[in-house]
Amino acid sequence: MAERAGQRVAELRMRGGVARVHWPSARRAAPPLVLWFAPGGAGAERVAACGAVVIAAGVPAFPAARAVLEWAAAHPRSLGADPGPVVVAGDGPGAELAARVAEYAREQGWPPVREVGGGPGGIAAHLEGAKRSVEE
Repeated sequence: MAERAGQRVAELRMRGGVARVHWPSARRAAPPLVLWFAPGGAGAERVAACGAVVIAAGVPAFPAARAVLEWAAAHPRSLGADPGPVVVAGDGPGAELAARVAEYAREQGWPPVREVGGGPGGIAAHLEGAKRSVEE
């Protein structure tokens, strides 16, 4: 496990390749779990800085992306994340993949997902809004 900018980072080896898990430096009891698709995982540190556990999966082929989502949804507690819906998002070509994976999950009825657009800024706004609603 490595540390970058105060965040812990570890590699997760999966059938479709390697994903990186980023943990936020400031931890809440159970931060949300974000599945992040972007070339090379770009932006994952910024998303983790918003207070989420982030699985940065790059932009794999759809079957591998689906497998990462299903694994993430089945293992949030082992990552120290909230077991609620997985936030699925991406940037660049990863945004389209995120939309396809989220649509697949909704059609299948599992796993529960929350699709968020707008890249790292959209995730930041979403997580800040969720944090405010929990505090109120």
